[in-house]
Amino acid sequence: MIKALKVRLYPDESQKILLEKHFGSCRFVYNHFLDIRNKYYAEHRKDRKKGLTVFDTMKMLTSLKKEKVWLNEINSQSLQHSLVELDKAFRSFFKKNTDYPNFRSKKDNQYFIVSSGFKKDGKKLIIPKFTEGIGYRDGSPIPENIKQIVVARDVDRYFASIHYESDDETHKGRGIIGIDIGIKSFLTTSDGLKIEPLNALRKREKRLKRQQKKLSRKVKGSENRNRQIVRVQKIHQKIRDMRTDFGHKVSTAIAKHYGTVVIEDLNVQGMQRNHHPAKSIADQGWYQFRKMIEYKLQWRDAEIVEIGRFDPSSKICSRCGNTKHELKLSDRVYHCDACGLTMDRDLNAAINIRNIGLIKVGKGIPELTPVESATAAELSKGGLRVATL
Repeated sequence: MIKALKVRLYPDESQKILLEKHFGSCRFVYNHFLDIRNKYYAEHRKDRKKGLTVFDTMKMLTSLKKEKVWLNEINSQSLQHSLVELDKAFRSFFKKNTDYPNFRSKKDNQYFIVSSGFKKDGKKLIIPKFTEGIGYRDGSPIPENIKQIVVARDVDRYFASIHYESDDETHKGRGIIGIDIGIKSFLTTSDGLKIEPLNALRKREKRLKRQQKKLSRKVKGSENRNRQIVRVQKIHQKIRDMRTDFGHKVSTAIAKHYGTVVIEDLNVQGMQRNHHPAKSIADQGWYQFRKMIEYKLQWRDAEIVEIGRFDPSSKICSRCGNTKHELKLSDRVYHCDACGLTMDRDLNAAINIRNIGLIKVGKGIPELTPVESATAAELSKGGLRVATL
């Protein structure tokens, strides 16, 4: 099993300059050979069998390094890996999984990949061209069986993502849970737990607007504008870090305790076309949370079940199955006219999501658990169990 450990690097000034050279050179090689492959395909459009492979471009890279002498300052593995990434982008395009490869910009994520020649020396990480080692600070020990290292820059911070082979055994949870994701509450589980949203963007929106207003007044190309851009980027960085930390805490807790997790296939892009809740929807980070849940359950050989986006999970009574067609979005308490069930709307939806998922995998619908029944009965006395992180 391949896992990743992300540590923060603390390079000195000379190492920062060399890191920036690595970022720029890898980006140059990627763009240079993307242009070559574009021209080659245009010239040989009629003969579809002809094409440049990654090995062809690596041979051409050797000649390019003689022409561009400054490329010799850069680790050759990282330059070659840029060509591998380019080839992967083309393969993914031809399989119709992604769009046609685009040229990389300084505004994109800056990173380079090292596939071998690395080792640790105390509190320093040694990679090719950095023989004196780059200092890092992290409580977790760096593993021995490293597969590759991805060095990246995030605004003014540098990180190393260490990919390694792990033999750690993780135990699979036993419970079955349905999750309803929303805006009023980040998620509601079928066993009665409601987690309040983080709203990282909303908490720093005033500060962000103030700094963006200052940025709009700066003269383009000036040093003051460049410094103000960094201030705005740091606010976005803080929002992103908060959202990522929150997602990791919630997804880890769910993956540890449950062996089967049922979720909805939400059309997030379609939901964001309504400009009223669009910002709140984007602030939740549902896609990132979904990916975290998926790989953490995969580590434990647990099961994730996805139900259709058109399944009426909110309008169906979780007790008798009656459909309430006139249910409005403003109705936060679900009341069934057929059996008299009164329950929090999100909890009712979470139970239905779990039931639909269990039917989908052929496990049948279970009865209401004591927790769910007690939650429905005690709703008027205090509501759901609310957790804040």
